[in-house]
Amino acid sequence: MKKLIAIMLMIILVISLTACGSNEELAKVGEKTITEKELDKYLEWAAFIQGIDLTKITDEGMKVIKSQMLEDMISVEIIKKHYAGKEDEVLPENIEEDTNTFIDEAKKMDGVKQFLKEKDITDDILTEFFRNQYFTLAYFEEIEAEMTTLEEDSLAYYESNKEDYKIDEVTASHILVKEEDLAKEILQKLETGEKFEDLAAQYGTDGTKDYGGSLGTFGRGKMVKEFEEAAFALQPGEISDVVKTQFGYHIIMVSDKKQGYKPYDDVKESIKSTLVGQEAQKRIQNLKDELNVEYLTDEYPYESA
Repeated sequence: MKKLIAIMLMIILVISLTACGSNEELAKVGEKTITEKELDKYLEWAAFIQGIDLTKITDEGMKVIKSQMLEDMISVEIIKKHYAGKEDEVLPENIEEDTNTFIDEAKKMDGVKQFLKEKDITDDILTEFFRNQYFTLAYFEEIEAEMTTLEEDSLAYYESNKEDYKIDEVTASHILVKEEDLAKEILQKLETGEKFEDLAAQYGTDGTKDYGGSLGTFGRGKMVKEFEEAAFALQPGEISDVVKTQFGYHIIMVSDKKQGYKPYDDVKESIKSTLVGQEAQKRIQNLKDELNVEYLTDEYPYESA
């Protein structure tokens, strides 16, 4: 409940970005009509939650994204129609209390109450936003329960797409200096037993010196070629020779190295979600055909050139 409230409160905060917009009708699902203004709101919400800067998207890209967003909105309406007459089975017994709590929490946030008033965001609108989450969740849970071979299918998916779960990464630290002679001097100090972290703090010239030279964990393609080749050639506990790159001279120490594949148990829940999502889309398309979803503009669905 608290997590759901937090998500929905984030959504409210970006409604102000969508105050404008045409009220052109875009699609019809049964008696429900989706307008351009509603689509714009939906897009801004999704962009905010996912951290996407819409100002950096091209006009072509925006058309593609809006078309997909419209399909998502249609899907929600289809799911709600799927549960028509069975709302009591989907919504929890305390839905009224939960909804009121959500709205009350929203209005307690700094600036939100005034914003809701200025933008005429009514309690009815907030209620619909909140309750839609239950319908979507119920639909996915229903589908998952009906996928009786999900465990076997998930394992088969893992085996067929194993390269997607490949691990090739190291955890490393470095000491970066500008002069080669100094780098060699530091290397000698390390060979006599001085601590890597202490020397990084003393001689390092980048921000990692404050953290013992730590670069964290990274995979291939994240560092410049010379650095990557040297780091991945090391085994845990080993220290490199002096490595020259465009940034200067490095001494690298690897503390951990992982190569191979992520265990199935670590990724199976993600795979299950993927398979359930694929099945949901198939079923929604079938329901879409049955309901004869009507597009009211030639602009959507949009197909890029």
